[in-house]
This record gives sequence, structure tokens and C-alpha cells, in this order.
Amino acid sequence: MERTWYAASGSKAAELWTILHLPYTAMNLSFLAMGFGIAGIHRWDVFAWITAAYFLGLTAAHALDQLPGQGTTYVKHLTPKDLSVIGAFSFIVAVTIGIKWMVTLGAWHLLWIIPLQTFFVVAYPYSRFAGGFFHNDFWFGLSFGFIPVMAGYYINTLTLTGWFLPWALVAALIAWMEITLSRYVRQIRAVPIPFALPVTLLRPERALKLLCLLSYLLAAILILGVIPP
Repeated sequence: MERTWYAASGSKAAELWTILHLPYTAMNLSFLAMGFGIAGIHRWDVFAWITAAYFLGLTAAHALDQLPGQGTTYVKHLTPKDLSVIGAFSFIVAVTIGIKWMVTLGAWHLLWIIPLQTFFVVAYPYSRFAGGFFHNDFWFGLSFGFIPVMAGYYINTLTLTGWFLPWALVAALIAWMEITLSRYVRQIRAVPIPFALPVTLLRPERALKLLCLLSYLLAAILILGVIPP
């Protein structure tokens, strides 16, 4: 049985598709979009480039997570060298985009966002970093949910007020629920097929998909201005 409901296998391309974890990557990008949408997007070019940087940062984190001795192993064809190249390239481009817009906007006070997000790109996948202190559900909720909303709001407005806080907490809770359910589902899928009955997976995986849809919907609502700032 595949380790996750969107998994593909049999080639390097299929494994790359799997480790991108696109439903959850889109969830994270939705949290970033929520941050941008709270006060109305001021510059769509900034939004597009920062979204690309986040996507690449997530790609780097997911590649690092597949290195030997780290997180859940989804790969057989992608070698540690392949994963290291994918991770390093994605990471460097993501940081370069962030620095480029920091300079373009003249927003030197944004400098703290880059090392903050860089830290979690490395600290969360490496389960042995700091004795595994940052590799748990709380830090996942913070780095995957709360910080993207905060960063999106900050980059969009070049200021930080309390308007972002309720939405950041909602995103953190959604992320926390997602990782809790995801770990549970992976445990079920690890059971040999005769005992992993489809009905056992049906409800928790449906809940995961609904959480993804909820995050996409919240992002769309805020971007479209359905809820005024």
C-alpha cells in the first residue's frame, strides 16, 4: 500500500511528485495567501514571487526530509545525491528571491523573515537537530501555519499589527490537525494490506482532504475580499 493517498512510484519523476506533497504544499501556500489577503494584496508581483519562494522552500524541506535517517521514506529511486541537489538548488533560489524583494522594496526590516523561515526549512526535517526538539506537532503548526500568515501579512503591508493574529492562529490549528491526522493515516498505511481495511482509512483521509479544501477556501475568501479588512 502507498504511504499516502496522492503517492506515485516507479520512477524518479513519480517520487519527486510524491515528495512535493502538493495537497499540503498548497495548504501552506494558502496560509501565505491568507496573510497577503488580510489587508488586500498591494502588489501582485510581490505576492507571486514570494509564493514561488515559499514553494521552493517547501521543496527543499521535503527533499531534506527524505535523506537517510530523517523523516518518512517515500523514495527508492531518488538517491541522497539527487535529494541533496534538489534541496540545495530550491533553497538557494528561494533565499535569493527573498533577498531580491527585500532590496527592491527597500524593506530591510524584513531581513528577519528569511533566517526565520530558513531555520525551519532545516530544523524541522532534521529530526535529530537539537535532539528532535523542533520535530513535533507544535513546531509544525507554528512553522507551517502561523508563520506563513504572519510573513504574508508583513511582506504585503511592511508592518505588523494584530490584524493577522486570529488568522495565523486558525492556520496553526489547521496545520496541527493536518499533521496529527497525517501521522495517524501513515501508521494505518504501514500495516500489511490484509489488515489495513479501506474503511479504516476512509474517514481520516476524507478529513485530511477537507482540511486542505478549508485552507484553500479561506485563502480565496481573503484574497477576494469577501471578508473586509
